[in-house]
Amino acid sequence: FVWTGFDYHCEPTPHEWPTISSFFGILDLCGFPKTAFDIHRAHWVDDVPVVSLTPHWTWPGREGQPVVVLVMSNAERVELRLNGRKVGEQAVDRIMGNEFSVPYAPGRIEVVAMRGGKVVATAAHETVGKPVALRLTPARTVMAGDDEDTQPVTIDAIDAAGRHVPTANLPTQFSVDGAAIIGVGNGDPNSHEPEKGSARSLFNGLAQVIVQAGMGRGRIVMTATAPGLKPARLVIDRAAIAPRAQMAATYGGQAIREWRRSPAFVARPDPALAPIDGDNNSWAFVRSGTPVQPAAEGRWRLYRASVTPWRRIGAEGGTIRFAAIAGEAELWVDGRRLASKAGVEAGPLEAALPAGGGVRQIVLVVEAATEGVSGVIGPVSLEPLAR
Repeated sequence: FVWTGFDYHCEPTPHEWPTISSFFGILDLCGFPKTAFDIHRAHWVDDVPVVSLTPHWTWPGREGQPVVVLVMSNAERVELRLNGRKVGEQAVDRIMGNEFSVPYAPGRIEVVAMRGGKVVATAAHETVGKPVALRLTPARTVMAGDDEDTQPVTIDAIDAAGRHVPTANLPTQFSVDGAAIIGVGNGDPNSHEPEKGSARSLFNGLAQVIVQAGMGRGRIVMTATAPGLKPARLVIDRAAIAPRAQMAATYGGQAIREWRRSPAFVARPDPALAPIDGDNNSWAFVRSGTPVQPAAEGRWRLYRASVTPWRRIGAEGGTIRFAAIAGEAELWVDGRRLASKAGVEAGPLEAALPAGGGVRQIVLVVEAATEGVSGVIGPVSLEPLAR
């Protein structure tokens, strides 16, 4: 068990404001892999050889100063090389990783993983140049033209050789045609930049834009710009597809789920009867859709609910609907009899609810048959008037 797979907003422990997200995810807020990703690959992957190293190898001004390099692997031994020269070799520690202290020199730092004396995997970092351009990389090159399909696009800064520049933390701007930008990010747990909009700074040379395709066949054209860098342009095909099957939305209204049910009475009770304060026993707490079996004595019961209607229903009035009541029934609201149901067989009941603000007292008087269940055996709702 590892907490967590992804970074997330809040809980920046052990850090404090202005940090606004966790630090300990395997992936950052955008899903970009962190060092923890490679650490756990070395821990958990057994079927293929893996090796990686951190940090990057672009440290201008630190020539000759020691840099601690962490190597992560599931092999038996690892050898570290700088510009083709062997720096050191160690037996692999899959749990803690292997550390090497290396005097920084520009060039290529490479790790070779070995098993049984044979090279099984390699990884390397190179010293990169200054950023000269932006690059846009989509997760997919085709999107569905259904006004719903969504995907991330990665923005990064590259040098003249097309290599990622991890030190480029520049402000970037985005625009898109044929799609909508629905989110932006960069994985920085200390960033307070908006996650909606058309701009985001690079963090470790990376940022992300979430795009949602428009409708129909066509093209999505996205551009990214940053001060002093060559802009990037990306074209994604938007394919025409048949609309996915849908059902019309149904409006359920304001549900009335919680009721108090009286004990059984041998004669019709007064609808004004209510449990006394603190009575949590003689009147049961029940939910709509809960039938009750016949009592040993008495066929009459009261059901009470206190409801504050939605603002529109309170102002204009509405309809109160019982999907199914078993038994004969009378409906009372705020001391007024609104409707009744004849016959003990299960059936619906509805009535016009007069306008009125505040808490409304709904009472159902039910007379059960001599056999079979009774009560509020289906959903109950308040519906606004149609417009």
